[in-house]
Amino acid sequence: MFVHIKNIIPCIKPYIIPAVITKTNETKTLKIKRKVMKRIGLTAVALLFAAATFAQTSTPTTTDAATSSTEVKAQMKDMRHDVRAYNKEKAEAKHEINKGDLAAAKADLAAAKADKQDIKADAKILKSEGVAHPVKLADKQVKRIDEKDVKTDLKDIKADAKTEQKDVKKGDLAGAQAAQKDLKADRKDLKRDVKAARRDGVKHPIRRAK
Repeated sequence: MFVHIKNIIPCIKPYIIPAVITKTNETKTLKIKRKVMKRIGLTAVALLFAAATFAQTSTPTTTDAATSSTEVKAQMKDMRHDVRAYNKEKAEAKHEINKGDLAAAKADLAAAKADKQDIKADAKILKSEGVAHPVKLADKQVKRIDEKDVKTDLKDIKADAKTEQKDVKKGDLAGAQAAQKDLKADRKDLKRDVKAARRDGVKHPIRRAK
C-alpha cells in the first residue's frame, strides 16, 4: 500500500519538533555557558592585572613618602642652623654697636641679612613639602634644643662635683684634680649654652632647665 509523504508528516511532526527544540536549547545553553566561563576568565585576568598594578604602585608611594620625610628633616635641620646663625649675627651686631665699632656691626648685619635670605629660601621649600609655618617651627625646635643643652650641662656639673667630693674623701688627689678639670669644662659649656639660649629667645634658661 502506498502512503503519501504528506500523510506521514502530520503523524511524526509531534516527535520531530520537540527533538529539534531540545537540541536547539542544548546548543543555546552550551553557548551561554561558554560565554559565562569566558567572562569569568576575563574577570579573573583583569583582577590579577589590577592586583599587580596596585602592588607596583603602592611600593613607590611608600618609598616616595620616606624620601620626602628624609628631605623635610634635612631641610628643617638646615633652617635651624640658619636661624641660629641669624640670631648670633644680630646679637653680635648689637654688641658691636654698643662698643662703637660700626664697621664690625655693619659686617654682622650684612651676614644676618644673608642668613635671613637663606631662611626664606628654606621656608619656601618646606612649605612646598607641606610643612606649615616652618620658620616658627624651626624657632621652637631651636629653643627646645637650647634648653636640653643647658639641662645636660647642669647634670654634668652635678655629677662631676659629686665625683670630686668622693675623690677628696678617699684621698684620691689625682681623681679629684681630674674631676675638678671636668667641672671647669662643664661650667664653660654651661656659660656658652646659656648665652646661646638667651640669644635664641629663651628666657631664664637655667631656671627652665631645673
